[in-house]
Amino acid sequence: MGKFKVLLYFTSLLLIALIFTGCQDSESEEADTEQDDSVINSETDENSSDTEEDESESTADTTDSKESDSSNHSSNELENDEPNTASSQTEDGSSDEDVDLSQYSSEKIEYARIWHQLGPNPEIDKLYVIKKSAGTPLNPKHEDVSATYPEDVIMLKGTRVVDGAVTYSGNGDGTIDRYKVPVRWNERLGGEVDKEEIKNTTERIVNDTEKVEIEALSNEKIIEYIEKIEMD
Repeated sequence: MGKFKVLLYFTSLLLIALIFTGCQDSESEEADTEQDDSVINSETDENSSDTEEDESESTADTTDSKESDSSNHSSNELENDEPNTASSQTEDGSSDEDVDLSQYSSEKIEYARIWHQLGPNPEIDKLYVIKKSAGTPLNPKHEDVSATYPEDVIMLKGTRVVDGAVTYSGNGDGTIDRYKVPVRWNERLGGEVDKEEIKNTTERIVNDTEKVEIEALSNEKIIEYIEKIEMD
C-alpha cells in the first residue's frame, strides 16, 4: 500500500512536469509563430514598398519618355517647318528673278530706280533723260551769272511741269549726289532780272547736294519705267 502511494506520487509529479513542459513548448511555438508572422509581414511590406517604388519609377520613366517623345516630335515639326519657310521665301524671291533684265543697260535700270524713289510723280507718261556735262550752267537762261555743274550730271523729268525733275550724279556705289534744281526757274513779273539772286541761288544748289542711297526695286516695275524712257 505504501509503495502504491509512492508510485502514484511520482506518477503525478511526472504528469505535472510533462504538462508544464508542454505548456512552455506551446508558448515558445506561438512566440516563434508570431515572430515568423512579423518577419513575413515586414518582408511583405518591404516588398510592397519596393513594388510601389518600382511602379512609381516605371510610371515616371514612362512619363519622361512620353514627354521626351513629345518634345522630340515638336522639335522635328519646327525643323521640318523651317525648310518650308525658307522654300517659300525662295519661291517668293525667285518669282521676280524670272523677269529678265539682261537685255537692258545698267544705266536704264538706274534711271528707273531713281525716278521711282525720288520722282515727284511716279505715274508718268514718259521719262526723259537729259545728260549735262560739267561746266553747264544750272540756269541756262542766265549763263552769265549762273553757277555751273562741277561734274557730269543727269536730269530725269516727265512731260509736264507737275511731273517734276531729278538731277543727280552717280557715285558708283549705290548712292547719288542729288542737285535740287527746279524743273522750271521762276521769273519775276515784268521781265525783271535779279542777277545777284540767280547767282546766290544756283551756287547754294551746287554747294548743298544731298547724298541718297538708292533702294532696290522689283524687276517688273523697273521694266515699266524703262519702257517709258526717252533719251534727249
